[in-house]
Amino acid sequence: MELIKIHPPAVHFAIVLPVALLILDLYYRFSGKKPDKLHLIFTLLASLSVVVGAVSGVLAHEPIEEKLETIEVFETHEVLGIFLALYFVSLTGLRLFLHRIPPVVFTLLTLLGVLMLFLQGNLGGSIVYDHMIVPWLRSH
Repeated sequence: MELIKIHPPAVHFAIVLPVALLILDLYYRFSGKKPDKLHLIFTLLASLSVVVGAVSGVLAHEPIEEKLETIEVFETHEVLGIFLALYFVSLTGLRLFLHRIPPVVFTLLTLLGVLMLFLQGNLGGSIVYDHMIVPWLRSH
């Protein structure tokens, strides 16, 4: 049951670090600065945080797997989590070769990734609150 406790803080980092990367990237785009080591560090941290969020989700769901399988949005949440981990790892690959693609492509892909993370957070919140906490409160 302890693994369940790892997922909530992990996913908060998996949202805030990509958002911070997007803000930093937009600053660089509008100020005309070229991405530097700070940009690379934020890219790596954002990617790592999304991977950790996905892995913690896979590990955390095992103790309550039977309950989660009854929740309609869980499968979407699970698949999207794994997809987002791969997406942000790919985004890091693009960042490492940023000189070969227009910088705006990285910015737009980061924005798309952040929007998908918001959707993912909404699905996760629905699983926890709408399908677990609210029914539990009603029964007590």
